[in-house]
Amino acid sequence: MLRNHRLWSLALSLAVVFGLLASAHAQTTLRLAEHPGPHVEALEEYFIPLYEELTGVEILMEVLPPTQLWQKMQLEAQANTNYYDMGYHSPGWFGYYHEKVAGLDDLIEEFGFDIDQYSQSVIESHMISPILRPGEIVAIARNPQTPIYAYRLDWFQHPDEQAAFQEEYGRPLVAPNTWEELYDIAVFFTRPAGATVAGETLTQPLFGYSASIKPPGGMARAFLAIVYSLGLDGWDDTYTSDLRDPILLEGVAYWKKLVEDTFPPQAQTWDFLEHLSFFAEGRLATAELWPEGVLTIDGGDAPTAGNIGYAVLPQWPGNRKDLPIGRSFIGGGGMLIFDTPNKAEAFKFIQWLLEEQAAEFNLRTAMFARSEQFTDPEVLGSYDFYDTFLPVFQEQMAYGFPRQHVAEYGAAMYNPAGEFAADVLFDVMTPEQAQNRWADAMERIFTESGFR
Repeated sequence: MLRNHRLWSLALSLAVVFGLLASAHAQTTLRLAEHPGPHVEALEEYFIPLYEELTGVEILMEVLPPTQLWQKMQLEAQANTNYYDMGYHSPGWFGYYHEKVAGLDDLIEEFGFDIDQYSQSVIESHMISPILRPGEIVAIARNPQTPIYAYRLDWFQHPDEQAAFQEEYGRPLVAPNTWEELYDIAVFFTRPAGATVAGETLTQPLFGYSASIKPPGGMARAFLAIVYSLGLDGWDDTYTSDLRDPILLEGVAYWKKLVEDTFPPQAQTWDFLEHLSFFAEGRLATAELWPEGVLTIDGGDAPTAGNIGYAVLPQWPGNRKDLPIGRSFIGGGGMLIFDTPNKAEAFKFIQWLLEEQAAEFNLRTAMFARSEQFTDPEVLGSYDFYDTFLPVFQEQMAYGFPRQHVAEYGAAMYNPAGEFAADVLFDVMTPEQAQNRWADAMERIFTESGFR
């Protein structure tokens, strides 16, 4: 009996050992597709290691430029390889792989995710797709946002600059109310090396304004702020383009002038948010600011911290919708889950990251999505500039233009916007030729898709 007991104990011990080995061998690995941005460092250095330590789940993150990212997600989805379990969700990309994305309603209910933390506008712009996936939540918003205007407050308030601007333009040097005023300010601050700004001699040229406008995506992202400020939507309820409106030609003529006269040449090579480092170095006076980049210019380590002013995008007088301020599309995005065997585990990671770690995630990324992040005392007290930044951010979001929920948005609106602006800027086509090409192509796409 003793021998049998020992054999049984040995067998049991071996079973436990082999069970542990099998468990280790069967460790869950989640593959995450991401794009560059201030969140990447936080994920790499803090959130992913912490989650792996807490759960034993392995997370492999791949970071690709936006264009490569959606193309690879599309190819992997079409090949049905289940390579990615979750990925960054830009609403304009959704149509390329929407059939392979997991619906989240059952997971939200199963794990008790608080969907009420998201405003209806954020849900509509980032979390549902009424045409492609009606009746489903298909993503969780992470950083919905729309661009605002940032400027060097200390330079705007310097007596020498105020006096010079008042003498030249006959008005005070303050944040612009119109796009033409934005241009005047940008021209005013565009200066060569050896000139002075706020009493200091410039060792390098200073430029008045910039966004990251690397064609076609960067050009599209920046120029769409002009298009939507004009009061144009792209198309109407009958899928007829409104881009034949003469006001579009006014907008692109302004854009060409603004870029040529005030942007640094490097802007045409920069990816998303790269111009903000240039701004932080004191080589830009004003800039387009997508809010997720705010820590680059006003965070604790930024050379310009404490010297940044914020304003909503300026109005385009005579715009077609009588908008009191400018507007752009609601960009940013969220997290989606592909329909893989790991979808429940992927959802648990996203819930932990964006719900359980909501305050910490904001502190490390300056990304806002949930209502509680705008009111959490810990968040609000983390940066002095939130007192001026957040009201502007919230006001601009109220005028944000949601991307239309059609798979063809990228092909009909987003990408052609960049091509249109670039072709006019570089004199590849006349403005009228580029306008007609864009409107004709849009309507052809909608006709072929059965919308018209």
